[in-house]
Order: sequence, then C-alpha cells, then structure tokens
Amino acid sequence: MSGFGRPSGSHQRRQNKVRLSLLAVGREQKRDPLHEVGADYLKRAQGIAGGLGLKGPELRLIAPGKGSDPQGESKRLRDGIAGAAVLLDQRGPSWSSEEMAQHIAKRRDGGTAELAFCIGGADGFDASFRDELVANGGKLLSFGRAVWPHALCRVMLAEQIYRALAILSGHPYHRP
Repeated sequence: MSGFGRPSGSHQRRQNKVRLSLLAVGREQKRDPLHEVGADYLKRAQGIAGGLGLKGPELRLIAPGKGSDPQGESKRLRDGIAGAAVLLDQRGPSWSSEEMAQHIAKRRDGGTAELAFCIGGADGFDASFRDELVANGGKLLSFGRAVWPHALCRVMLAEQIYRALAILSGHPYHRP
C-alpha cells in the first residue's frame, strides 16, 4: 500500500491514463446525422472517462484504399494502434455491455497505453492482420452476423463505449 490507503499501482495508473480510441476506415461526412450522433456519444463518454483513469475516447479516421484494399487499410490501422485492439468483425463473439465494460477495466488496470476499437473498410480486415492481432492478445467483437453500414457501426460502437463507461462509473444511463 502507498499513501492514503491506495494500492501502490493506482496512483501510477491515474497519472498515465489509458487512451480509448475508435479507429475506423472511412471518410468524415460533415453533414451526416449519424456522424453527429456518434460524436455526441463520444463527447458524453469523454465527460466520464477522466474519473475512470481513461482519456478519450476519440474518433480517428483512416483513409480507405482505392477499390478493394484490405491489406493496405489493415496496414494503416496497424500503424495507428499504440496498444491493445478490438476489431469489429462478424467472426468474433458478441459481448454484453457489461462484458465491454469489464474488458475496458481489465485493460486499464493492466496498464495498457491505448485500447483501440477498430472498424475495417468495406471489405473488412486482411486475414493476416486479424490473425496477428488475435495471436498477440487482441480481441474480436461482433455486433451480430449481419453486415452494418460503417457510419451506423461507428454510432453503435460509440454508444457502447459510452454505456460501458457509464457502467464502470455507476452512472444511471445503463439500465439492464
């Protein structure tokens, strides 16, 4: 234990907050109502994050390739990940909101520098990138077997990140 009864690692964790990122292959659509909704959820999550030892979440868009380019898009995503990652992929398991909250807390408590939630391009992730990420401790997450438009997927993911932070903070937004 260190001063004031805190476990010795808690002060360090609070100084080095884990950055949450939403990395998505795509272009910004300024006047898109879905973009506005996603930005609102991220802003709400930012209001909670600091008290949980987290920074962000922030949206970072990765330029899509010309035509079908999962390899190039996956390389640009890989270059944008500075820590652990969760890939949205229909091959992965679905998580409850509570499971997402537990995953974020586990990464935070484990000292991860960044936790990036990634949305691939129109043709998904390159298989070798996906396999490499999972082999190195990354996770796959599915929003079901259906294929969703990328803009809608960003909104759904932003909402789930906000909901997960609300769960961790005891905020009344989440009502199971």
